[in-house]
Amino acid sequence: MSNHPKSQIMMGIMFATINAFMLAGMSLFAKLLSTYFGPVEVTFFRNAFSLAALFIWFIFAGKLTTLHTKRPFAHLFRGAIGTIGIVLGTWALSMMPLAETTILLFTAPLFVVLLSYPVLKEPVGAYRLGAVLIGFTGVIIMANPTAETSTLPVLGLIVGLSWGFFAGCVDTCLRWMGKTENATTTVFYFVLFGTITCGMHFPFAEVKPNSFSLDAFWIIIGLSTTGLLSLLAKTQSFRLAEASLIAPIMYSMIIWTMLFDYLFWDKVPSMNVVLGASIIIASNIFILYRETAIKKKKT
Repeated sequence: MSNHPKSQIMMGIMFATINAFMLAGMSLFAKLLSTYFGPVEVTFFRNAFSLAALFIWFIFAGKLTTLHTKRPFAHLFRGAIGTIGIVLGTWALSMMPLAETTILLFTAPLFVVLLSYPVLKEPVGAYRLGAVLIGFTGVIIMANPTAETSTLPVLGLIVGLSWGFFAGCVDTCLRWMGKTENATTTVFYFVLFGTITCGMHFPFAEVKPNSFSLDAFWIIIGLSTTGLLSLLAKTQSFRLAEASLIAPIMYSMIIWTMLFDYLFWDKVPSMNVVLGASIIIASNIFILYRETAIKKKKT
């Protein structure tokens, strides 16, 4: 039973819902911006605005001292894998519909289970390993390799799964760093690393026709705003409610991305994509249930 008052839990759920919508919106703007810039440049724009906003907040809130860390190399590693993951995600979005790409991102918890023992030395039982196997079966169903024309392009599938893998690496890394590092500090150094490294790529930037048009500018504003609002909403949601309540709400992203696919590209997911997505999400929820049950037994 949660120790939080009911009203506080409801606020946490509300912020989690906002976070899911903003993440879907960020994916939409990233996909739209990919018609003007390459994935590295899109990642730069996403990080730069968040970095500026966070730094201003640190100044006005008088929290510059929280930027001090005794684990700079841990932040460097987290920044590297996180930035690579976002670049891969942006690349995948440029090749596939929003919904399919988002579903592949949801393989991250499956990779976390596989990484838990070798990296964190956390025991992983047969039930969770079985859930992982079933989850990846959902990916195969989505790809529909037996069809004459696969539902997902091979390169898109590889890049999308790689995004899920790096997202899983980030989640595993955050478990490792969370014992000593403040969450806001970790976010700041992550966007700082992404802004600097992606900014260094600009001399070799993949610039497409009309990249510096007014339309591209407004898409950048949309990408940056949804990214920042997502970050703030996520922080609030986990502050107000337990992770076991928040995590399942994130799957509502699928609804929003399917809606965006239909409104912007007249794209409706096939039945094998819906079935595969259902299997992946069910596997994730089962993994979350098992982890929550194990934690309760230990306490």
